[in-house]
Amino acid sequence: MTNKMNSDKKILLIPVVLVVVALLATLWAISGPFGAPLERQGWERWNLSDARRRELEQLIDDLRRNGTSMQNIQKAVEVKLIEWSMGPPHPGDIELFYTMKTVVSSVNVTLVTILLITYIDIYQRIKSNFTVGLIIFSLILLLYTLTSNPIMQWFFGFTAFGLGPFAMLPDLCACVALSILLYLSIKY
Repeated sequence: MTNKMNSDKKILLIPVVLVVVALLATLWAISGPFGAPLERQGWERWNLSDARRRELEQLIDDLRRNGTSMQNIQKAVEVKLIEWSMGPPHPGDIELFYTMKTVVSSVNVTLVTILLITYIDIYQRIKSNFTVGLIIFSLILLLYTLTSNPIMQWFFGFTAFGLGPFAMLPDLCACVALSILLYLSIKY
């Protein structure tokens, strides 16, 4: 009876922990790469040096002051980018998808960590070879979730752009699968 109560308490505690992790990941993600405000992130997507960024900003300001239309300003920027042999960032790269990916993959890291702890606890009680396999599976899945997490990628200096919704869909599928596996592991 007490084992059933402990299991129910764990199941109720897990969503609370996941919400806290999701909120922390959201706060990190919306602060932008390296703490840049959201309006600055647009320039960072172009991979421009600070000197080139200032040059483009100056060009745009000068054209605006002269009353140049937005269409002609865009053409002038395109000409400058062609001069630098650069193109605009991928149009499907929407920050919302990367924020979602950060949140979902952070939740996945938490789910896998809880699974791993659960399997280690089960192994300590029953010493089953099958449980060892589950522990190894959880460790590998933990490595996957850590390396796919944008926070970890940012920590090592990498950024990803251009995937649109496909940036987060695999993590969303993994989150559903992990949630089911965790529920079954704790419940039974």
